[in-house]
Amino acid sequence: MSFKGWEKVSKHVLKTLESNDRLNAGQKRSVHSLVKRIPESGVIIADEVGMGKTRIAVELIRAVKKAGGRVLVVVPTTLGFQWQGELNDRAKDLAPKTVIKSLWGFLAAYESKEKAEPWDKEKVVILSQNFASWRMGASSSSSRWALLPEIYAQWRKKIDLKKRLPNGYYSHNDLVSNRAKVCAEHIVDGAKDLPEDHVVKETLDFIGENFSWGKNSFGGDSFSSGSENRDLLEKAVGLGLGEFDLIVIDEAHKSRSEDSSLSTILNRIAIKSVHARHLAMTATPVELGVGQWRDMLNRIELDPAKQEHILESVQEYAQAVTRLKQSWRADEKGREDFKHAAKQFEAALSPYLLRRDKRQDETIQKFHKESGLSINGYRKETPVNVEIKTLSAEWKRIVCAVEGLSASSSMQTDSTSKRARLTLANGHGIAGIIDKSLNASGVSGEDEALETDEQALTDKKAQRQAWWKSCIANAFDSGEESLYKHPAILKVIEEIEQDLSNGQKVLVFGKMTRPMRALVNLLNARAMLISLKEERYWPQSKIHMGDGEHNIESEVKAVEIALKQLELEWDVEKVNQLLAQQYNKNSRQVDKAKEDLLDRIELARNQLDVRTGQLFDAFKTSVNNQQDQEKNCLTPFANAIFELIDKEGLDFTPEELATGFNDLMNVVTAKHEGDENGDGELDAEEARDLWPTIEERVITEFAHVRGGMARLMYGGTAAHSRRVMQMGFNRQHSNPKVIVAQSVVGREGLNLHQACRVVYLLHPEWNPGVVEQQIGRIDRLGSRWEKEFEIYQADKDTLAEQSKTELPFIEIKPVIFKGTYDEYNWQVLDARWDELRSQLHGIILPESERTKGFEAIYDQLCAAAPDFSKPLP
Repeated sequence: MSFKGWEKVSKHVLKTLESNDRLNAGQKRSVHSLVKRIPESGVIIADEVGMGKTRIAVELIRAVKKAGGRVLVVVPTTLGFQWQGELNDRAKDLAPKTVIKSLWGFLAAYESKEKAEPWDKEKVVILSQNFASWRMGASSSSSRWALLPEIYAQWRKKIDLKKRLPNGYYSHNDLVSNRAKVCAEHIVDGAKDLPEDHVVKETLDFIGENFSWGKNSFGGDSFSSGSENRDLLEKAVGLGLGEFDLIVIDEAHKSRSEDSSLSTILNRIAIKSVHARHLAMTATPVELGVGQWRDMLNRIELDPAKQEHILESVQEYAQAVTRLKQSWRADEKGREDFKHAAKQFEAALSPYLLRRDKRQDETIQKFHKESGLSINGYRKETPVNVEIKTLSAEWKRIVCAVEGLSASSSMQTDSTSKRARLTLANGHGIAGIIDKSLNASGVSGEDEALETDEQALTDKKAQRQAWWKSCIANAFDSGEESLYKHPAILKVIEEIEQDLSNGQKVLVFGKMTRPMRALVNLLNARAMLISLKEERYWPQSKIHMGDGEHNIESEVKAVEIALKQLELEWDVEKVNQLLAQQYNKNSRQVDKAKEDLLDRIELARNQLDVRTGQLFDAFKTSVNNQQDQEKNCLTPFANAIFELIDKEGLDFTPEELATGFNDLMNVVTAKHEGDENGDGELDAEEARDLWPTIEERVITEFAHVRGGMARLMYGGTAAHSRRVMQMGFNRQHSNPKVIVAQSVVGREGLNLHQACRVVYLLHPEWNPGVVEQQIGRIDRLGSRWEKEFEIYQADKDTLAEQSKTELPFIEIKPVIFKGTYDEYNWQVLDARWDELRSQLHGIILPESERTKGFEAIYDQLCAAAPDFSKPLP
């Protein structure tokens, strides 16, 4: 069925829009505005983080599919799982079977002619933004580029009067990919009946007319980036994906350079129909400057002539805002110029931009009215300050040494020394200096200074550098110890433990992995020791010594440091004894719950869907076949299921256990993983084949400790581990209670809001858009903050009688090491954040400037700010 056009799409959307209980009123208005705009051009959805952009896009995708069109969704790799979930929740037949992440994943659909599942037959295709990151050279396997010559060969066969393949086809030893051949045959067969001016036919003919067939090996080096063959190969893959009527780009502000994988997908791979439209989704369409609007408008393929008019208005608006901030009280002309520029800015962008911000959210408006605070007052920023005057004498000496080292060093010749100053607030550079000193010929930092060669010793500057380094190196036994004793980490731990005692879960964002890991290790060690001291059950039988096979670190150093911090007169051996005693004391109840697990899930088998039921049977078979109790998989699976049930204790119903098993399978496996025959189901044999992979993943996550109170999420964290963390963190009583996430990994797309409203910013960023994304992980629709505020409203009269009327907030806690480069970094970020708010949030002037006598003028200026949520006239 061919695409019936955008008018048909609009009818499909509007037919069910009002009765759609998946969308709130604001989202419905956005969907309505979207279908009004998109017939004329591409559209940018720039809703503030957490407002539900994905659900708006899903409504359009569904309508395009119903109108006979095809949709390509291009997403960051880590968000593919969530997109599949959103599409599946809207309609069971809407979600594609998998996310295409690589060429291998693309070609896997063409295993054989009989079993081929061509991508161009799929109505919705999800592609990773990194899909086009192909590294090809002379040593690359021919299967990576064989699709191009195979397409040429099949094309020649079709146009040749005698239906012959090109000369030398059968002598090409490098054409050995059956998948490429099946794909090429499908592409050429599908194009034969198309009109000559069809975009697919034109692309195929372009490849056929421009590819140079040779009798010798083609060579992988001829497919390197920027080469003619690479360009043709990208078009060939585009033919395999098929023609699209709608292209959705999630996190569209990313990877804007022309040679990025995302740009390659959009500009050279994706084949667009004559009426195709782009839908770009981003919470931060501009990050630092208005010039980036051009990149976003290019994402929706807006005509360059129209762009120029828009960019002129953007520039004028930015200049008017800058002037207004300087003297808005006295400069009447500046105020009028701002109002005019704001109106022009809004008018120029409105046909292409939709943006709702949190001020339009019903709950936030109620909070504003209830609290008497500003419309953004539901967010409370409380800096966690580390003051130099409060530091120990040891750390004061280190601060002085770092400053002295920086002053006597040059970035060009000693970047390590300069980095120590720039990263003083997180300890990364200091730890590096200590470890480097200890590893240098087995001598200490002081000895290293004495053993410097004679020429260096005559250099006074080098002597000073060596002496300052020795002051740092001799302060601690190791870089690891310096991190465990770092004042910023200790201050954050103090704050986090207070939050946990108040029943709050905590999300922490950072950049440097090593300090983040130290924070996680120390939080867990302290929590374990405090539990032992208070004789509370801790689900661990001994201190982990480290396990390379499962990538588990040794806990010993963290425990030793925590013992000193908590002033406990125990040693590691004593801790192990206490752990064993309390574990054995509770083991009977744990073992009983574990031994009954299979039978109790069986009692509620009707709670399992077909796929999960097959996996449950594979689980039972595996347990029955594992006679060695030490290696039996039952313990880690019991730990996992108990952890994912949002309930304290071990008294679970069969229905709760079945739901826990179902949840576990959903997070440790992808939707269609293991479906080898491609029928959309998982049969008994496929489930048995997949089970060892599932078992390995669960053992890695849960064999050693029941979840883990604090967890680190960084670049090396596997996708299934991230999903396990996410599910547990979103449940009030499950672990982890704390997630420490590397910014680049956790700041986009993840939903971490259901049980958390507190976020720490451990390491400062330069980009305010990044910080908005970080806060947006917990500031989302359906957040814990919303739930707590609803409870507050319902119970405020009772609470008032008990003198417990305390409003809940989204709590933002930047960690600032005062008197260091860190503090300057935060000051710059705040200034840039103001610029971002003025462009997109309508917050032209800070609330603090609404001073006595100027309230009316202030309110007029705020009311004149651009509003991109209005319907088109």
